[in-house]
Parts: sequence; C-alpha cells; structure tokens
Amino acid sequence: MSSNNTAVSNTKTGKKKQQISLIRVIGNLIKVLILFAFTIGVIFAGIVGGAVFAYIKTAEPITADQLAIKNQTTYVYDCNNKEICALQGIENREMVDFSDIPRYLRDAFVAIEDKRFYQHSGVDFKRFASAVINFILPGGESHGGSTITQQVVKNVTGETRRSIKRKVQEAWRAILLERNLTKDQILEIYMNLIYMGENCYGVQSAAKTYFGKDVKDLTLAECASLAGITNLPAKYNPFTAKGRENNIKRQRIILNEMLELNFITQQEYDEAIKQELVFAESNKRNDKATSTQPYFVDQVILDVKRDLMAIGYTEDMAIKTIYNNGLRIYTTMDSDIQKAMDEVFLNEEYFTKVNKNTSQSPQAAMVIIDPKNGQIKAMYGGAGEKIGIPFNRATSLEKQPGSTIKPIAVYGPAINEGIITAATVIDDVPVYMNGASKGLYPKNSDGSYAGLTTIRDAITRSVNVVAAKIWNNYLGADLSHEYLKKVNINRDNERTVALSLGGLSKGVSPLQMAAAYVPFVNKGIYYEPTTYTRVEDANGNVILEKKPNFNIVYDEAAAFIMVNMLKDVVNSPDGTASRVKIQNGRMPTAGKTGTTDKNTNKWFVGFTPYYVGATWYGYDRNVSLSSAELNRAQTIWHAVMDKIHKNLEPVDFEVPSGVVKRTICKYSGKIATELCHKDPRGNAVKTEYFIKGTEPGEEDTCDVHVLAKVCKDSTDTFGRNLLAGDYCPHESTMEQVFVKRRKPFTPTNPGDPYPKDWKYEYPGDEYCSLHGPRDFEHPHSPNNNSNGNPFFDWFNDLFR
Repeated sequence: MSSNNTAVSNTKTGKKKQQISLIRVIGNLIKVLILFAFTIGVIFAGIVGGAVFAYIKTAEPITADQLAIKNQTTYVYDCNNKEICALQGIENREMVDFSDIPRYLRDAFVAIEDKRFYQHSGVDFKRFASAVINFILPGGESHGGSTITQQVVKNVTGETRRSIKRKVQEAWRAILLERNLTKDQILEIYMNLIYMGENCYGVQSAAKTYFGKDVKDLTLAECASLAGITNLPAKYNPFTAKGRENNIKRQRIILNEMLELNFITQQEYDEAIKQELVFAESNKRNDKATSTQPYFVDQVILDVKRDLMAIGYTEDMAIKTIYNNGLRIYTTMDSDIQKAMDEVFLNEEYFTKVNKNTSQSPQAAMVIIDPKNGQIKAMYGGAGEKIGIPFNRATSLEKQPGSTIKPIAVYGPAINEGIITAATVIDDVPVYMNGASKGLYPKNSDGSYAGLTTIRDAITRSVNVVAAKIWNNYLGADLSHEYLKKVNINRDNERTVALSLGGLSKGVSPLQMAAAYVPFVNKGIYYEPTTYTRVEDANGNVILEKKPNFNIVYDEAAAFIMVNMLKDVVNSPDGTASRVKIQNGRMPTAGKTGTTDKNTNKWFVGFTPYYVGATWYGYDRNVSLSSAELNRAQTIWHAVMDKIHKNLEPVDFEVPSGVVKRTICKYSGKIATELCHKDPRGNAVKTEYFIKGTEPGEEDTCDVHVLAKVCKDSTDTFGRNLLAGDYCPHESTMEQVFVKRRKPFTPTNPGDPYPKDWKYEYPGDEYCSLHGPRDFEHPHSPNNNSNGNPFFDWFNDLFR
C-alpha cells in the first residue's frame, strides 16, 4: 500500500509542476504581450505625437489679412441715401458691427453652436470627446465637435477636407486665435462669415433676406430662427414649406437651450414661443440682384470703374472691387424722378407699333440733369422693360441731333461773341451753299422761305437757311468747334455747313445733348454730368469723390438771351414745340426740336428752371418715321417732365443785370418807327432783349419799312400794286407800307421759289403802266402836266 500511495503522490506532484510551468509560460507570454503592446503603444504614441507636433509646427497662424472678410456685397444708393440695388459678386454679404448684433442673436448662436464658448480656449475637449463617442456608439446622436472659433478658422482658411492633419492644425490655430482676439471679436467675425443659405453670408444679409429687416431690429423669436439656419441651410430654409416647418422646430430647441443656459428668462421664453414668425415671401433681394438693374446703375458701374482705373486700378481689379469689396456707391439718382420716367417708358401707348416700313420695334431714350450741379437725376435707355444689360441709348447712342445742334453750334456762340443779337435779321431765301450744280441747300423743312427773319423767329420756327448763313458767313467752323468742345462735344472733323444743321457723321447721345443745354439754364456754366457723388469702402473710407467739374461757356447775359428765345419755341403759336407746355403753361419752359433727314430721328431737348431733359425717338437702324410717330419725342418728354414738376412751384428764369430792352422792328432789328406798326402783315413792333452794348441806338431806326404811293388799279405778276405814276387818277392812288430789302432778292436760277414776304417788297422802279395822259379829268387835275398848253390838251384828246 505504501508503494502504491507513493506512486499516486508522485503523479499528483508531477501534474502540479506541469500546471505551474504552464501558468508561468502563460504569465510570461502575457508579460511579453503587454510589453509588446506597451512598446507598440509608446511607438504609436510617439508617432502620433510626432505627427501632431509636426502638424502643429507646420500650421501657420491666421493672419490679419485672412480675417479681413472679402466678397462683400456692394450697395448702390440714390441721392437721398435710399438703397437702389445690391451688386452681388460671388457672395451676398453685408458687414455688421458687433454692437449692432442683438444680444439675443449672439446668445442663440452660442447656445446651439458652442455653449461653452466663453469658457474654452479655442477647443472644447469635452464637446470633441462627446462627438467622437456619439459617432462610434450605435444610436448615438451625432453632432459636430468644432467650436465657434474653429469654425472661424475653417472659414477664413477655406480648408474643409476631412483629415487628421486639418483637424489638428485647425484646433491649434483656434487656440492661437483665442490668444490674440477677444471672444467678442471672434464672435463678430463668425457672424459676418457664416453661410446662411440663399447666397447669404453673414447675419445682416440673412436678416434682410428672410425677415426684410436689419439684424439690429430682430426679435428674440426671429434671432432663434435665424441662428438655426446655419446648421443645415437647405433643411431649415423658411422659403420652402418643409424648411419653414423644420426651422420652427429648431427655433424651439434653441430657445430651450437659451433658457437652460440662463441666457433668457422664462417670461422671455414664453413670449418668444407665442410670437408668430413672419418670413419674407421669397428672396426678393436675390431676385433684385439677379434681375436687370436700372440703366442708371449700368452707367454708374461704368463711371466708377473708369475712375478707379484713373487712380491706378487695373480693369480687372476695378471690376472685382465694385462687385466683391462691399462698396457703398452714393449716386445722383432721384428715385422719384426715375420712377416717373420708368412709368412712361414702360407704358406701351408711347411705343405702339405703327410703322409699316420696318420690322423693328420703336425705341426712345431720355436723360434728366439738374442744371445747378450737372448731376444726372434719371435716365432710361430703351423702350419698354429692360432685360439683361442691353444697349443703353441714353448714354451710348450716336444719332444725328438735327436742329437741336443749332443753339450750341450756331446761335449760342454767335450771341456770346457779339456776332448777332436776337434781333439780327437774316434773309431767308433760297441758297446754293454746296454750289449751284448741286441744287438748293439747305432747304427749310417745309420747303418754303419766309424772307427777312430775326434770329428769334429763326429759332422759333427752326429755319435751316438762317442757321446755315450765320455759321457759314459769320461764325465759321473753328469758332463753332471751340464752343462745342466747351460742352464736351468734339467734332473737329465736321467742317461743312451740315454741322450747323445737325448733319454729323458721328452722332450724339441724349446725355450729351442734355448736358450741352445746361449752360443756358445755369448762367452760362457747363457742368460735366455725373452719376455718383462718392464711393466708400466697406469700412466707410472714401475712395472716390466726385466734385463738380465745370467751365464757363457763355456770359450770363448771352445765356439768358438764348433761354428767352428758346422759350418761344414752346410758347409761340409758330413754335415747333407748343405741345410740351409744363403745368398747362404755368411752369416756364424752353427747348429745341430736332429732326434728321427723311424724318429718321426725332429729338426734343428742353428745360425748366429746375431740370434739363433730352429725349430721342427713332429706330436703331434708321428708318423714316410714320406720321403718327413724328411727335412722340415731344410727347414722351412732356409726359415725364410734367410728372416731375407736378408739385414744384412755378418760377421764371432770372434776368441778369447785363441785359437791356429795346422796342424794335422785327423785320429790320432796329428801333421801330411809325411805319413798323403799319406793316401789311400786322404790327411788326416788339420788345427785344439785348446784351448791354449790342442794342440799337435811338438813331438806328428801321430802314426796312418805307411808305410809297401806289396805284390801286395796276399790279405786277405777283399781285403787288405798282407805284403810282404821274397820270394815275387821284382816286386810284393810295399810300402803302412796303418792305425794302437792303439787297433786293434776285432768284439764282429760274424756278427758284420766292420768299413769302416778296409780295410786300417795295416795287422799286416799277410804276403804273395802266394810266396815261388821257386819264386826266380836267386840265388842272393834280396829275395833269399840260400846264394849260393847248398842244398837250390836243395830245391828250388824241389818245382818249
């Protein structure tokens, strides 16, 4: 038994030893694994740490230039600082100062985006860990781990790719940013940077887009709604039915978070929950930006671009600055005047298609300028609704101006130079200024000739011959060009008499013509027309300022004389623009009509003491206007100007001190005599204005009207009574007032028309041929030259 027991005992002991040995092996293996894992962990940690260190070392800090927010929306304002439109480049962004951001909105963003914003130093490690765990665990509610500071870093660097390197560098940069900026500064940058949907960047543009108000005017309920959009702009967009539903749900969540964080009181929470959110119906700001902007703004952009280039910008830089740098452009537009013009140009009745000679649509353009400073108040560049960025006829048109050129190329210069006066008389008769072989030139529009005509009447009736004679015989091309240059119309190559009639090889625009008439209203001073007064950058610094650029064109007295004559174009029964009276004639109005060959273009350039307006009507490719279209330029001008003068007090043009009056004869231009009152056409006496020193003296009396004895029974081929002869019976004679030219009219070619006043012309040496000596009634008749001589009595009896 003892041996058996010993054997069993030895067996048990052997198994124990084996178990202990196995445990030791396993223990050693575990130790090795732990050591290996630790070693690997250390190695991995070293690698990760090294990588993190490398990432941090290569992470460049955020610079001040990166924090300067770019791609800001530029805004255009009218002359009363009312917004006209927004010029959106890449982004619709409007900067707002931290002080103008409501506390409710700041707290709403912090509550939903980064509730420990004021406690962390750029990175919220607790939030980051929670984001990781929720991402790993099934059923976890995922959320972002980035702080507001980190979101600022991501926005200004533009780095959005998913990588460890980007997250490490973003966190490090956020920590550095927190060391250099205050929490308020970081929050201000964030709220101007974030994307809010509908192409809105920043809370100001979002507030205007979604609620139609400035961010500073948002309520608590609206602030919570706005703060909820940035998480998923498409999901929470209140312009869609589902988006509006989602937006309101998220608003409730944000309000609850604000309440839990003690950002708001229970009462504020309750009131916000009860408030009904009233969103805009659609993105009107985006619609406005993407639809066609006014013709006026088109021109403003061109002018600002040109002026930026003048101070050193390249064209590309100037365009990017205008559209992306958040400029504030203050224009000269008067929105009320522009609205009146828009209403007319959008009214189809002024552009009814009646011309069967063309498939084109009729066009028109107009510009209105304030003559006191040259500021453009309104413009429209084509008939009907503006679509896209079409050709702006108001500023870029090149059409012949017709007779509207006469005041600025002929009469104004000649009056100012003392070459003529308003009373100067020119004989309106057929002429051949291009040579006899080329026919009559120029012709008057109605084909007739009036004869002796004052400058005033020539302007009133738009007489071509008189204007051409003044230009050709007295003024000359050089002097005419000099005055045109003074009003920024350079036509040095136009050296023929056609210039005096508006027959230019290169035409003009309504803007040029309106500006050229400004000196008449403005005491002889021309102002370069302007569309804006100043341009500010996003920080309010003035980068462009438009000060009036002017030069003197006429003496004040000469300008007034022109104004007074141009008033007759509107007020006289013979005037070519009697249909444009403003306020039914109560508002003093003046101007000049213009028509080109074959009625292809119609113009009216007119003015009141308040405004100068120029209107063109015609077709892009010249075609003769139909009879129903001939007055449309005047009709459009009147419709617009009557609207804008509706509530303005009628005032007359001021008479300067250098002007005197004289009573003159309108067929001689000299001091009137008794005979002038007896002109067969009616009283020829009138009061005329003169520049002091150019008026006729008391001794310079009319020599055109003459009194002569005529025979009632004897006429010439023109029906004029011939001078009475010695044998005309007493009862056949009468005294008659005639017009006697200084230079008798003689037709150049047979068939040339006679002037209308020819029938009043003094017959010269043409005496009665009807009566002879036999016509005497008795020897002692006043016309009897027999002196009682029997021979003469016999002679008379012989021929009875």
